Amino acid sequence: MIIPLILLQIAYTIDVCRTKGKNVVLILTDDQDIELGSMEFMPKTRNLLQVRGITFQSGFVSTPICCPSRSSILTGQYVHNHNVFTNNQNCSGASWREIYEKQTFGVYLQKKNYVTAYFGKYLNEYDGSYQPPGWNEWMGLVKNSRFYNYTVVLNGEKIKHGFDYERDYFTDLIANDTIAFLKKHCKRQPTKPFLVVLSFPAPHGPEDPAPQFSHLFENVETHRTPSWNYAPNPDKQWILQHTGRMEPVHVVFTDLLHRRRLQTLQSVDHNIQRLFNELRNVGVLSQTYIIYSSDHGYHLGQFGLVKGKNMPYEFDIRVPFFIRGPDTPRNITIREPVMNVDIAPTILDVAGIKAPPQMDGRSLLPLIKAYGARKARSLRKLRWRHTVLIERGKMTKLKNLRVRLEMQSNHVQENSMLYAHCKRPEFNGFCDEKQDSEYVLHLDEEKLRWNGTVAELYERSVKVLIDGRLRIRWRSEFLNYLHQVNYLNRKSELLETKTQCHVPQMNCFLHGTDHWRTPPLWPQEYGEFCFCQNANNNTYWCLRTVNETHNFLYCEFLTEFISYYDLITDPYQVSNLFVYFMHSNFFFFPCFLLHFKSKISK
Repeated sequence: MIIPLILLQIAYTIDVCRTKGKNVVLILTDDQDIELGSMEFMPKTRNLLQVRGITFQSGFVSTPICCPSRSSILTGQYVHNHNVFTNNQNCSGASWREIYEKQTFGVYLQKKNYVTAYFGKYLNEYDGSYQPPGWNEWMGLVKNSRFYNYTVVLNGEKIKHGFDYERDYFTDLIANDTIAFLKKHCKRQPTKPFLVVLSFPAPHGPEDPAPQFSHLFENVETHRTPSWNYAPNPDKQWILQHTGRMEPVHVVFTDLLHRRRLQTLQSVDHNIQRLFNELRNVGVLSQTYIIYSSDHGYHLGQFGLVKGKNMPYEFDIRVPFFIRGPDTPRNITIREPVMNVDIAPTILDVAGIKAPPQMDGRSLLPLIKAYGARKARSLRKLRWRHTVLIERGKMTKLKNLRVRLEMQSNHVQENSMLYAHCKRPEFNGFCDEKQDSEYVLHLDEEKLRWNGTVAELYERSVKVLIDGRLRIRWRSEFLNYLHQVNYLNRKSELLETKTQCHVPQMNCFLHGTDHWRTPPLWPQEYGEFCFCQNANNNTYWCLRTVNETHNFLYCEFLTEFISYYDLITDPYQVSNLFVYFMHSNFFFFPCFLLHFKSKISK
């Protein structure tokens, strides 16, 4: 009898919770894609949340930018309602702190007598000067995602971390603090329900993997989707018309970056298993809803864009989205579109709180219940949405749709013809992607002119009688052109330096050998390179529709550009079918978009 008594004594040293109410755990990653295959390399997470829970295959974010999306997750509001439009504009700013930060799901659950805790990245411009309302326990990262050498605010106290893996690796620190919180909570307040947010930095830059994972995934190329390095793109918005295909060094970079991103996610995968073990140990796993998602997706070479987010395409707006909880069905997939703005009202619904009127999202619990019942009648009665809004920035009033379509059609046809003629042997050397000046084809007269000059149009073939004066003039002009060529060559070389990595209207960055400090490192032989990942005019409002008969994306850009993609026939959005509008009755789209925007604007 001695051994059983000892075992019984050991068992009772673990504090077990008996919470009066359902608990909530929200797990967020940073920049995690779904289209590039990141979830394929997280087997523990898939087993715990996908196999034993619910997968939302059409999980979208309203705005594919860090701070705007995170603000939407916290408040349940679209960006045009909480006014955090960029990673700078009102990101943890005065308006945010005065109004919207007081309306987060943490505030509502704390008032409902939940014990609330937040661990990890908060908002990009959070400076650590205060502890946001709504959180009993707070360990928030100051500024943007880091894995080492960062500062956190721990319940009001700023703590600096260094470059030691055991003490400082941020992904592990978030999990360690969460597990410590659960142990403490179950010891001190075992009957109170809790809300915990784990906001991991992975796979955001600088993409530092834990040492034990830094050898993995060599030659993995799941990011090379059909849209990878697909260019030129004369039928797409301004930035994609001006970027073109990647250089060889960019291809090497995207491959290595994809590898490092997957490596960082291994720590997330490992720590999610630790989290579930602890929830089981303290006896609350069966009483807890676990939600997993990301603030937005990512692209690595898609349409020739080296890396980044901000685009309205699937690789940036679609994210992993899983829920597991008490009495939820296991291993089912829900097709209906859901959004980041649905997370806040879902958490409130779990806690028995009615969503306030300013929230744009809807609780996902009725949708889950309808699918669990496996009755088409339940889904019809629910009247779940088919269309969601995707937005970036503030839009102005645009011209009449027919005028815009005609202008765009002419422009795209001209650009397409130009690309075709540039491939002809006689134009070799005259047409070059990304050159400062380009030869522009006059389609109607088969002539060339120098773009940006007021020179006359010249025939391609002419007879010239040469005399002495003309010979001298020709030599002078020839030397002048050689000087211009040398100048452009030097300018091109300077674009590879820190001081000249700049292209008008674009957001460009320099990557060098000092960017990564942990293996696998950027090879020295490739040196520095410049890449442009966004444009100032890349502002848009889009309708994303998914139902039994339709699967499309319709967008209107600030530049008055229009795009329409049918994802049933073109899942990687390679071909813009906007010309179809010229011969159809689809002119209701602008009206639908305008109505949709006004309906959800406060």
